[in-house]
Amino acid sequence: MPEKSAKRLPGRPRQADTDTTIHQTIISAAAALFKEYGYESVSLQQIGNQCGVSKQTIYYHFASKPELFKVSMTTMLHNIRTVTARLLDEADHLEQGLLRLAEARLANPHAEIVTMMREAEKFLEEGQIRSIREAEQDIHDLLADYFRLGMNQQQLREEDPLFLAETFSTLMLMGNRDNASGKYESPLFLGQKLVALFLQGAKAT
Repeated sequence: MPEKSAKRLPGRPRQADTDTTIHQTIISAAAALFKEYGYESVSLQQIGNQCGVSKQTIYYHFASKPELFKVSMTTMLHNIRTVTARLLDEADHLEQGLLRLAEARLANPHAEIVTMMREAEKFLEEGQIRSIREAEQDIHDLLADYFRLGMNQQQLREEDPLFLAETFSTLMLMGNRDNASGKYESPLFLGQKLVALFLQGAKAT
């Protein structure tokens, strides 16, 4: 009679579940450190210390520091895209959606990808660079779709929707300025000013 396989104790996490949690923890810690200090200044040991795992554990999940950088940046950008879509979808109209999006982005500024990539690029493989660029472009393409819809509904004047998307994203980098939080009374207040400025140039007359 074959032996019965041992049952997993109730409440004991599966190995796969544990590995997934550690994997995500490493990505979150790496993204936070890369955003704050840039690529070169951050070591795998620092990332390990930040999330409470060994350097060897990081190598178990990621082949190299450049690969971890790629995954952390693309994950951050995919999350931004998800939030962007949700805020615009839930809004009653485009202006309200842009205000909500501006407030969220300015309250939680993300690193300027151009600056980060300039420093990291020499360490990355072509495919890793392409993955990050494509993840960033996905955000611009999503915004462009909403701006194109605004043009079809005659809320916005005729313009290249991708140009509008890139312009709006550039305005959101105001939140990265060191004095932004102290100079303006709230992210919402700054967002209102930026969206008003953006729409002043983009609205249909």
